[in-house]
Amino acid sequence: MIEWLRRADPARPFLVAEGRTWSYGETVGTVERRMSSLPRLCFPALASPSSVLDVISAMAGAGATVVGPDPETTQAEAADLVVFTSGTTGPPKGVRFTRANLTAAASASAEHLGHGSDDNWLLAMPLHHVGGLSIVVRQMYSGGSVTLLPRFEPESFARAMHGDVTMVSVVPTMLRRILDLGPFTGLRAVLVGGGPIPDGLLEEAAAAGLPVLPTYGMTETFGQVATLRPGSPLGHRAHPLPGVSLRIEPDSRIAVSGDQVSPGYLGEPDRADPWFVTNDLGEIDGEGALRMLGRADLVIITGGENVDPERVEAVLRGHPGVEEAVVVGVPDDEWGQLLVCVYQGEQDDLEEWASQRLPGFMVPKRWVRVATLPRTALGKPDRVAAAELGLGSGD
Repeated sequence: MIEWLRRADPARPFLVAEGRTWSYGETVGTVERRMSSLPRLCFPALASPSSVLDVISAMAGAGATVVGPDPETTQAEAADLVVFTSGTTGPPKGVRFTRANLTAAASASAEHLGHGSDDNWLLAMPLHHVGGLSIVVRQMYSGGSVTLLPRFEPESFARAMHGDVTMVSVVPTMLRRILDLGPFTGLRAVLVGGGPIPDGLLEEAAAAGLPVLPTYGMTETFGQVATLRPGSPLGHRAHPLPGVSLRIEPDSRIAVSGDQVSPGYLGEPDRADPWFVTNDLGEIDGEGALRMLGRADLVIITGGENVDPERVEAVLRGHPGVEEAVVVGVPDDEWGQLLVCVYQGEQDDLEEWASQRLPGFMVPKRWVRVATLPRTALGKPDRVAAAELGLGSGD
């Protein structure tokens, strides 16, 4: 992958962080020195210039690069890169990628969004998560630059967005927390993904000057496979990227095929079927755009009713006093599964808030306030740990 770096103007900036800039020429020199000694890596939650340069050097060298929460992982057969899933509903799985997968993902992004060497992409996500690593790979491919922050903090993130940044990737919670720090100008695209987008949030963001584009992807596809096409009417839908095919299975799950889809997981053979069937539910409209409807593996059956916890969480996160919320089901003699909300915030009126915005069967029966929401190694809410908290709070 060092050839991607070499084809850019050596004087152009590649990485901006910690008050200094690494040019493409300087980056190439660093990578050439390090690439033979970094066959495998495991990154901490906080990104740094050194870790960015390390992962590029490892990817440019011989052998597979493992980027994930498990430093003991040594098996990386038939792969150039291994990235771990978030592990929100079970143990993280190592996803194998080839150079062809990464090239397809990067080129599809550049063609779909139109980003190139003049663009600067803001990165404040962990490098061992596909959301962060894919930004580095896209910019290497397109010759653009990366502005790196060690973590997401609303004020510093918003300051960067008021600077030279043109491209941004956020999850809905991040977007909500920066809206009051606008208005924003000069941005070409703000990709919003990683979870359900609460009703009204896109419109609020657009009013603040943000060119928001809902996006859909996962670790197994090295990030986005569908993103609202720039210039399209705002809405909760996303158009497939070039080279990506989408279809809806009979059980409403989304299936994806294309050159950027991983061939398989660590310890497993390559998939024989070119279609990767996800656990996400969706529908495709007459224009071929995708609308995500929730996750099949998260549905909670309570009192005979099916509840999509992410829909409930999106409503609760709309409460100004809620920092984060996760909804889980715990065993219950009366309900089968009792709906429990574990949340981080200062409010006590959440049940009333939810009752005014959701059907009665979707309103949690038990509420657990915590100082810090349990999270996985990749920073996502840990539903298994949250369910244990829900059980422990029972009468």
